[in-house]
Amino acid sequence: MAGEPSLQQEKGGRLAMRTERIELAGGAAMDVEVAGEGPTLLFLHAGVSERHMWDHQWEWLQHGFTVVRWDWRGFGTTPHVPGPFSYADDVTRVMEALNIARATLMGCSFGGSVAIQTGVQHPERVERLVLVGSGVPGYEFTNSPEVEALFSEAEAALGREDRAAFLDLMERIWLVGPNRTADQVDAQYLKRAHELLARAYLPENGAVSQDAEWSAQGRLSEIQVPVLVIVGDQDVPDILDGARVLDEALPNVSLEVLEDAAHLPNLERPRQFDAILSEWLAETGNGSKGSLD
Repeated sequence: MAGEPSLQQEKGGRLAMRTERIELAGGAAMDVEVAGEGPTLLFLHAGVSERHMWDHQWEWLQHGFTVVRWDWRGFGTTPHVPGPFSYADDVTRVMEALNIARATLMGCSFGGSVAIQTGVQHPERVERLVLVGSGVPGYEFTNSPEVEALFSEAEAALGREDRAAFLDLMERIWLVGPNRTADQVDAQYLKRAHELLARAYLPENGAVSQDAEWSAQGRLSEIQVPVLVIVGDQDVPDILDGARVLDEALPNVSLEVLEDAAHLPNLERPRQFDAILSEWLAETGNGSKGSLD
């Protein structure tokens, strides 16, 4: 059930955004932000970030869309609760609570994986998909030995509860990218991306995601709606491989590779990202009247 909305207003009293408290399966709940007017677009954040990774897109897209975002369970302001759950089910729960029949889903990384799962399991709910540095559920790709070594170091840091070392390694892998060094990356972007990273990975508290058991193998062709795949050329190898799989398997897909960007291209290269997204939205049925600046 959606709770009473909390309203935030701009100067002059114009309604800018409302926040709905939505109850989820298993006793969890999360605050969902809603703004704008028009066809609905859901923002699904990456597993190395939280909802504010979309700030730049959130501002301009609300001039042509009803935009909706939240922090997944275990991220930002949404704690885990004990027991099994499904992130894909949480998407449909939000849509039901807000009376959204269909929407465009824009998901990054893990958020892209959930968008794919939702597109297959609930095609009647999905208007279009935007998949950014997306995972592909059920597919296994091979990283280089150097990247696998970094992942092993991160896992070891997590095992010894060294959160600072873990976050630094996540930054190295995902925010900088395996083929660059931090001094080759915009310092302002990296500072902001690390702040968002630090708000991810809340304690699991006995929660168990059932989505890990779901696979898109042999089912990607079921997604008949338009799909935009965007990937940074400095992302990790398995994400680049996943983008190629999506480009080959999806029947109505456009693939765009953003130069000199890693796993969060919308945050690292917002102008280029927004230009690609704006053109595609217009070509597939809905543009935005907002400025890209």
